[in-house]
Amino acid sequence: MEVEQTKYIRDKNSKAILQSDRIALDNYRMAKKQKESEINVINTLVNDVEELKKTIRQLQNDNKKRI
Repeated sequence: MEVEQTKYIRDKNSKAILQSDRIALDNYRMAKKQKESEINVINTLVNDVEELKKTIRQLQNDNKKRI
């Protein structure tokens, strides 16, 4: 069942108004995947920095023991 605005349809069973714009849905899904990818990159960088900091601390401790 169509609603007055063409981007929306009404569900026959629940009577809910739903957006029918497929392009908007695809754009949303692509944006969501992009955001998840960016978050994964950031988390990887954070882990790499933590590992580097740990390595630097170990090197500093080793140098202190030698002196």
